[in-house]
Formats: sequence, structure tokens, C-alpha cells
Amino acid sequence: MKLSVVIPVYKVEPYLERCVQSVYRQTFRDMEIIMVDDGSPDNSGKLADQLAAQDARARVIHQENQGLSGARNTGLRAAQGDYVVFLDSDDEWALEDGIEKLLQHDGADLIIFKAVHIWKDHQECTPDFDVDYIKGLPDAQTVFSHLILTKQFQVSACKLLVRRQMLIEHDIFFPMGYINEDVDWSFRLWQHARKVAVTNMDFYGNHHRAGSITQTTDIRSHQSYDKIFTYWKEECNRGCVNADAIRVYMANLWVSGGYFYYQLSKKEKPIALQILRKHKDLLDYSDTKKIRGVRFLVRAIGLRNAVVLLGCYKKLRLITSKNVV
Repeated sequence: MKLSVVIPVYKVEPYLERCVQSVYRQTFRDMEIIMVDDGSPDNSGKLADQLAAQDARARVIHQENQGLSGARNTGLRAAQGDYVVFLDSDDEWALEDGIEKLLQHDGADLIIFKAVHIWKDHQECTPDFDVDYIKGLPDAQTVFSHLILTKQFQVSACKLLVRRQMLIEHDIFFPMGYINEDVDWSFRLWQHARKVAVTNMDFYGNHHRAGSITQTTDIRSHQSYDKIFTYWKEECNRGCVNADAIRVYMANLWVSGGYFYYQLSKKEKPIALQILRKHKDLLDYSDTKKIRGVRFLVRAIGLRNAVVLLGCYKKLRLITSKNVV
């Protein structure tokens, strides 16, 4: 078959049917739908079985809880399609002919598309890619650098179709025990991609809700950053593909860690501060206006005071610009 759709399922009973029905409605039919019930304690697993019974292309794998990475890896190992795509079970696909149009780029290692962000009281689309310019770039490595430097890079595994054989051949699975597993996975992916297609189709319906992984932060997020920074700084020093762009992206991740420092408990903050201090050299690898400003703050008022200010700024932005359902 042409496509395998992998849907991790965990405590998403109110959203799962919306998600799966958006796949069933696709005009493209040559696909399998693999729902991975990751030991969900609610009725999500039972609902997945009921939904799978509605379409012969769908099946459910039940397993003990392994987290998002473990569920995605299980689905990837079971997949048989030429391409694989991941869909979070509290999100949906926004266009019924989306897969059909994406697979017009058959032959690419990666097919990248855009998202519609759905908030409590409004929706917004991610900015368009400069598709014509990207088409003229000589190779995937140049595309990666361009996406990073122009802030168009989408780290989410859910916003691209990937040639499955490339993942299997190079053992590109999601790291276990990470909160930010998409970062490490994406960096590995782009080490081996050769042909990339980009489209401005607003296909992925990204629902923002309170309690989701993307809306919560604890010390595990900073600990994941520590693992990512430690491993990929070493890989960059060894001369991995896209080293300069990876360093730039990690500098921005460091700032993200500073932004969400304020959300941590009193006990967690010293641990996060130690991690940020350990990797503050990343700020030297980017010269954007934002990074220059953060670098100046850290040097002028010290690391702890700088991240407190970053947290205040981020909190204000969240209050004034976003609503979650």
C-alpha cells in the first residue's frame, strides 16, 4: 500500500472519533490506519476498537504504556506503506483531499505541509513556505538550513509524510524517555533525507487544549533538552550533516527553556537553571535579534534574572494572545 497512518491513543476519548473520521473521509483510499492503544486508562482503547470495526483498513494494537515515543515506534514497526505519517489523536486532518494532493509529490523522502492551529475562539494558519525558492535549492541539506534560518522549520513529526524505508534503513525511531522526542527524531531524519517536497496546503488541524503535552511543562522538558543538547553538540563537533543549522535551532530551544522556567516548581527550578547554565554556550551560535537580546540579558544581569524576565515576557504573551479549549 502507499501510506501507513499511525495514531497513538492515550486518554483521548473525547477527541478520538473526530481524529479517525478525518482519516476515513480522505479521498485517497490506498492506506492502512494503525491505532496504537498505549495502555490508556480510560475508554480510548475500547473506542479505538469500535472505530476500527468501521473500516477494513484500520486496526488497533494494544500495549502497556510506553509513552508517545513507544506508541509511535510500535506503529512504525507494524507499518507496511511506502510512506508513513503520524497523527496525534486529539488532532485531525482539515482537508478531505489532502493526502491525495500530498502524494502527487511521490518520490520525495519528505513531503512537508502546513497546519491550521485551532484555539478556543479562533483559528490561524502557519505562515506560507517560500515554495518556489525552496524548489530551486540544490539539496535537502540546503533546504534544512533555509527552513531553520527563516524560522519556517516545523519540528513536529505530524506535519510531514516520510518515506518509510528511509526510516527503517537508518533506524530512525523516536527516543524513549523524552518529552521533546520530535526534535531528536527530526535531526536524525534530516541527516539522511535527499529529496524534499514542500507545500503550502493547510492540512493538519492542530487543536490546542489545556492538559495536552504541548500545553504543559515540567522538569522533564528541561531534562530532555539536556539530553538533546549534550548529544547533538557532540555530533555537530564531529561534523554531522547540517551542524551549523542544528546549533542555531538548539539556541532557540535554549531560549524556550528559559521562557518556561517560571512554570516549574520551586524544587525543579534549580535543576533547570543548572541545565541552562551547562548549555548557555549555545547562545553563541546564533546571531538573530532574539538570541542577541537574550545573550545580552544573561551577561548583563545573570542567568537566573534573565530567565525570570523571559518567563514574565512569555506569560504575558500567553495571556494576551492564546486561548486553549
